Amino acid sequence: MRNLRQSADCQLKIICDASEARLSHMRRLHPDVATTDDYNAMLKDADLDAVVIATPVRFHYEMAKAALTAGKHVFIEKPMARTVAEGEELVSLAERQGLVLMVGHTFLFSPAVRRMKEVIEAGDIGRCNTFRRGG
Repeated sequence: MRNLRQSADCQLKIICDASEARLSHMRRLHPDVATTDDYNAMLKDADLDAVVIATPVRFHYEMAKAALTAGKHVFIEKPMARTVAEGEELVSLAERQGLVLMVGHTFLFSPAVRRMKEVIEAGDIGRCNTFRRGG
């Protein structure tokens, strides 16, 4: 939520969580943002363009499918789903609906990981040898 709040192109509208304790904490941190524990009711909000799903993976498929079906763009933490079939269904649904389905890959955007990639690609460290058995 911190990153969303810092983006000029994003307006954090509502926080949804099944835990009242977590919602209470979020209300203290973000008193200007609405809260709810009813995910399906939240999806009915016509002014809500997109949702971020950051839950245990067992809920990803069901929640993403509901959001896409409701016409919402979806950013979902990795892994996107528990199975390839679930993932493929979500991709297909997003394409049919003309919606963005994006999976979080935090480390791809980490400055440290980007720098290591640059160093490796520049050939500044390491040497690539083929592993051979017995020798």
